[in-house]
Amino acid sequence: MKNQKDIAEIETGFVSRSAAKNDDFSIRKIIAIPLTTRGILLSFQREPSYFQASNVLYTYNDHSVVEDSHTQKIVACLSNGSRPCYVNRQIQIMRYSCDLRVDPEYRGNVLKYLAKRMRETMLDPDFSQCIIFNDNHVARAAIQTGKFGMPSYYSEGNIETLTLTGFKSEKKIQNFLSQSISSQHISQIRHCEARPEHIPLMNNFIKKMSEYYNYIPAYDFSELLDNNPYFNGLDLKDFQLYFDGIELVGMFGLWDQHSFRQSKVLDYGKVIGFARPFYNYMTRLAGGLTLPEKGQSLKYHVLHSLLCHPEFLALHHQMLKDAYTLSLKRGINNISFTVSHRDPRFQLNQFYKGQVLTGNHAFLSFSGDPREKMDSRLIPFFEAGRI
Repeated sequence: MKNQKDIAEIETGFVSRSAAKNDDFSIRKIIAIPLTTRGILLSFQREPSYFQASNVLYTYNDHSVVEDSHTQKIVACLSNGSRPCYVNRQIQIMRYSCDLRVDPEYRGNVLKYLAKRMRETMLDPDFSQCIIFNDNHVARAAIQTGKFGMPSYYSEGNIETLTLTGFKSEKKIQNFLSQSISSQHISQIRHCEARPEHIPLMNNFIKKMSEYYNYIPAYDFSELLDNNPYFNGLDLKDFQLYFDGIELVGMFGLWDQHSFRQSKVLDYGKVIGFARPFYNYMTRLAGGLTLPEKGQSLKYHVLHSLLCHPEFLALHHQMLKDAYTLSLKRGINNISFTVSHRDPRFQLNQFYKGQVLTGNHAFLSFSGDPREKMDSRLIPFFEAGRI
């Protein structure tokens, strides 16, 4: 039996509700709606299952859809699930909002049904993180402006996702690093592939890093041994650990997500399509990101838990060099990671080649400004494979 809320929504032509398993195909169809960026028609796909792909974002899923009550067509979707993170050095549940999509034929007022759904379900906590990249004009118009009853938008700061394809002058990098006190210790660092006996050290290291960074997911790396879907596509052997004596001081994982998340090139503009072979030739010489043929996906490794002391720039640089070398050995010649502009490690991006995406990290809330609860002395941390 339908309640008054359901009846009211049906009479307006739309119903907002929690996504069901049988919505998977419809959500994937909306998520994959192409968009043009820099002359390239891209489709962000979640094959073979949207819900499977979402398992790496959340430990608790919260997916909403808007359905045309006359045609039963899914016309909009939004994810607002949660995961345990270190917030102000303590483990708390944090929501993360993403994958806002609206069928182009239904743009506009349909968003108010998602906003209403968020107001009803965004509890414990009653705010969420979000990241909007600068070239995502649709999301910026929908979320940053607060239209259609969407929650208030509280900007925390800018972030940068770099798909690194090579390195500029190593001499310039080393000259820059020589100004850092920590650079003298880099020769003492040894690294190895992670093994089961390292898991307690890895878990403790994440906790230690929460003294410097905010919003690090509270990982239990033993879940890697149990094939937990939160770590889909990752094995323990994908992690490299860096030691100063017996102390773990740095780590990263090399994550191939292409089995469940794809960025497929559907078409090129006339100019780019014509120039692509020459562009790729020059790009290979310069160490840039090559463009695949139409119908193929962009290939890259995502770096997982790229962490060290924020001032140990020499170690951060060494880990990126090692990650890039491993990526090459595995047949993919680029690595992707995200850093806050407030992160001291961000300074090193000026020495790297690659494709840059700049965006804004913010909080969404109907209940006031969450930034007031956050320790501003801590550096925001972002897991590129979980945004």
